[in-house]
Amino acid sequence: MDDFIYDKEILLKRMAIPKKLAELSYLDQDAAVHYMRIWGEKKMPITTLFDELNTTLAEKAS
Repeated sequence: MDDFIYDKEILLKRMAIPKKLAELSYLDQDAAVHYMRIWGEKKMPITTLFDELNTTLAEKAS
């Protein structure tokens, strides 16, 4: 049996990050690469990264 407890919300956010990075790459490639590096190097918690990506996407889309 697995000893880890997984937070479903965190898992869903983690699954959504690649799609959000792809969306951002069409609007601002430099920002997408910036966040991709942060994600790949694990420099920011998932929820913080997810929130920042959503904010950046909203700003770039408007």
